[in-house]
Amino acid sequence: MIKVLIADDRPTTRYMLKKNLCEWGYDVVEAIDGIEAWKMLQTKPYPRIAILDWMMPGIDGVDICKKLRKDKTLPFIYTILLTSKKEREDLVYALENGAHNFQSKPFSPEELRSHLNVAKRLVEADDQLKKYVAQMEELADKRARQLIHADRLATLGTLAAGITHEISSPITYIAANTELASTHWHKMRKFIDESLSGNKDQSNDIFKSINKIEKALGRISEGSHRIMKIVRGISFFSRKESAQKEQLNIHDCIDVALQLCQNQLKYNIVVQKEYQPNLPLIWGNTHQIEQVFVNLISNAAHAMSQSKQGNLIISSKIKENEIIVEIKDTGPGISKDVINDIWDPFFTTKPEEKGTGLGLAICKEIIDRHGGSICVESIPDRGACFKISLPIHED
Repeated sequence: MIKVLIADDRPTTRYMLKKNLCEWGYDVVEAIDGIEAWKMLQTKPYPRIAILDWMMPGIDGVDICKKLRKDKTLPFIYTILLTSKKEREDLVYALENGAHNFQSKPFSPEELRSHLNVAKRLVEADDQLKKYVAQMEELADKRARQLIHADRLATLGTLAAGITHEISSPITYIAANTELASTHWHKMRKFIDESLSGNKDQSNDIFKSINKIEKALGRISEGSHRIMKIVRGISFFSRKESAQKEQLNIHDCIDVALQLCQNQLKYNIVVQKEYQPNLPLIWGNTHQIEQVFVNLISNAAHAMSQSKQGNLIISSKIKENEIIVEIKDTGPGISKDVINDIWDPFFTTKPEEKGTGLGLAICKEIIDRHGGSICVESIPDRGACFKISLPIHED
């Protein structure tokens, strides 16, 4: 309900105005002079329409209009001057000083009601505009923070590339020397076995130590090769992107993405791969296709992060002249209210510190550039399934 101020020093005028306005559904307050009217206009909840007598004690109606126009702390207040003045010069003077409309005395209820309808539409439009501006400012601020975050991620990628380069050499050295140590150890083991064949008690103790050494060497070898594999994956993923396309195996791209997301998956998520064997190659940018799978797998891991055990099922198949890849999770699914918005840049259902809202928009852009399509199906509380279709490469 819009609040309307009636300011007039004549009780009869105030009574007739109030009677009509209350019947029309307005919340009415009254002032007997300009000073009281100005105080009411500055008091919350603010009147949004002011019917002001032009000539009244204290401050006249035009002076109040001047004050309203200068005061930037108040909301938009539509002013209607009550007056018997009809000279063009007077009316122009009032309009130039902030008045919005006039109501002649004595007033006609039909005419007044039409003026109020105009005022009501303008007040509501102003409120909507202010609300929209506030939303746009909030959105701009949020986008600025997200872009800063994206820039930090880009910087992190550059740092990761440098770190992997620094790690690569020493870990290769460790792996090579572990293999060398294992080779020579097996030769020594044969010699020790022959030397201790006649001393059973002593040989048992030494053989226990030998087994521990062999297990330790095996773990070092396994760990160093795992680190090398991770380093190669990070190095490949964080390198500067090229627009170059090539023949690629879709399963290799998925496996690299799974390796990069291993830390997000290893605690509570079982990965099930249902690959169709001997898939034909596709034509694409390896880095970009891997980025799509990293984003989708990472999103699935986040969706299942609160589950005791989640299942991630990645399947592939051929359909006509396309390769279809489906990535299904057992998370909470995607709400129907937002499922059509998830491809929009900067849209995210994650907390602000967890996501930029760019991942799925980038996925769609990459798949579109490769002549494919991506879509999602979701059932609340039963998970989501992202389906990617990419054309088979033909020589």
